[in-house]
Amino acid sequence: MIRLRQVALCTDDIWREERAIAAALAVAGVHRDPPNVFEMRNVVFAVGDTFLEVLQPTSDAAPSARFLAKRGGPGGYMLIMQVDDLAVARSRVEALGIRIVYDEPPARHHGVEAEAIHLHPADTGGCIMSLDRMDPDDGWAWAGRAWQGHVHTDVVERIVGVELCSDDPEALAVGFSGLVDKPCSVDAAGTWSIELDEGTVRVVAGSGAGPDRLSAVEMRARDRADVGAVHVISGTEIRLV
Repeated sequence: MIRLRQVALCTDDIWREERAIAAALAVAGVHRDPPNVFEMRNVVFAVGDTFLEVLQPTSDAAPSARFLAKRGGPGGYMLIMQVDDLAVARSRVEALGIRIVYDEPPARHHGVEAEAIHLHPADTGGCIMSLDRMDPDDGWAWAGRAWQGHVHTDVVERIVGVELCSDDPEALAVGFSGLVDKPCSVDAAGTWSIELDEGTVRVVAGSGAGPDRLSAVEMRARDRADVGAVHVISGTEIRLV
């Protein structure tokens, strides 16, 4: 099993993005991390049982600060996928020669046992990617202890997809397909798709003006009249589908 569970956006003004998310999507912030090794402040929003995170660096030396400088502003930062067997996923990562930049050993967080590996974006393409295991499977350690009581689905029900943008979409899609052990396909418009057990990752052609990026997040709209609406938050399109 591998499913799309959380997407992180990086910004230079977390309060601005929090207000925009609450106004556009009517979802609640359910958790903030304490000061941490990543030198960032954050807020995690529950979107059904999936999660949208916004983070801001607290130090010029933070990885997220380097991301903002390289990108020239806010943008999609991290794609977090839940697996049911991290040992198998780790073996696949090692076989592909993908470097692990952060290794979170098994530990209990907010009543959930969790472990994760963060992968080097230079090896995966697209963005920083993380593979995480949770016990129980329906828990999510990074959202705190009480997120289930603060889920609001009046506007959006869950995250159902992400879009990655690359100047070499075929290479990125084929590489990602190998990482998640799922087939990829391409449509007549040149958009590549990889279907996870829950959620779809799409890869589209870039403009040739910059590095790969996480360009859009797709959320299922509660009201079908809202389908097609687009909100730009942290330099990333939030598309209602």
